[in-house]
Amino acid sequence: MLAGNLYYSYTDVKQRRKNQALAAKPQASSERWSRWQDVRPQSVSSRIVEQVRAALFRGELKPGDVLGSESDLARKFGVSRVPVRDAFKTLQALGIVEVRMGANGGARIAAGDPNRFADALAVQLKLVGISVEEMFDAQIAVEVMAAELAAKRATEGDLEALRAIVSELQALAQRSFTAAAAMRFSEIAMDFHAALVEAAHNRALSAQFKALRFALEPVYARRTSNAIAKRVITADKAVLDAVVAGDPARAGTLIRKRLETIRAHQLFDSVSK
Repeated sequence: MLAGNLYYSYTDVKQRRKNQALAAKPQASSERWSRWQDVRPQSVSSRIVEQVRAALFRGELKPGDVLGSESDLARKFGVSRVPVRDAFKTLQALGIVEVRMGANGGARIAAGDPNRFADALAVQLKLVGISVEEMFDAQIAVEVMAAELAAKRATEGDLEALRAIVSELQALAQRSFTAAAAMRFSEIAMDFHAALVEAAHNRALSAQFKALRFALEPVYARRTSNAIAKRVITADKAVLDAVVAGDPARAGTLIRKRLETIRAHQLFDSVSK
């Protein structure tokens, strides 16, 4: 019995030592290095771009402020003109600066352009392959908030624009729907949604909707028929009435209900194909 106990004790000690040795072994290279940060230096032009962006978001730069010419910034940063020129190209592509040529040329902070943002976002949404479900989720989020704000902020001009669109939809719905007529109805129906978002007087919501519209219009057009057109008009009139009445809760609820119904039908069609 004693010999057996000694054997097991010796085995336990041996195993413990083996475990300690394993624990003391260095980690594999990939495990250790996976926590390291990339130490490769950024290009000089990238650092210039970062500084200009940071200054813009800190409020130190505003639209119209002059950054200077390539030579000016090259002297300030203590570099050649080449990285400054590259930085200008990147900043221009981002819409942060506009560059003027000539004796009094140089870079200055650009004025904001929501349409430029909307176009760029639309392209990126297409490139990442945004799904139908994602599109409708985003549309619901944007338009519910927009409808609620429109009920509070819409001007008489906004209301007249919405009424005119509903009237145009009603006229189109009286005709037999050819493929071209269906496409036209879808375009005008999207105009109602766009006008509703504009009536919210929120530029961030407007820019997002403009970007989404590029992806949404083809999806809406493929389901348009005379029967659907009548339901669209009824729903739009109800939303308009809530906006005119200044009822944010009702306007938001109606547009959410309408868009969730459309979303469900479109997703069903996508799965059925």
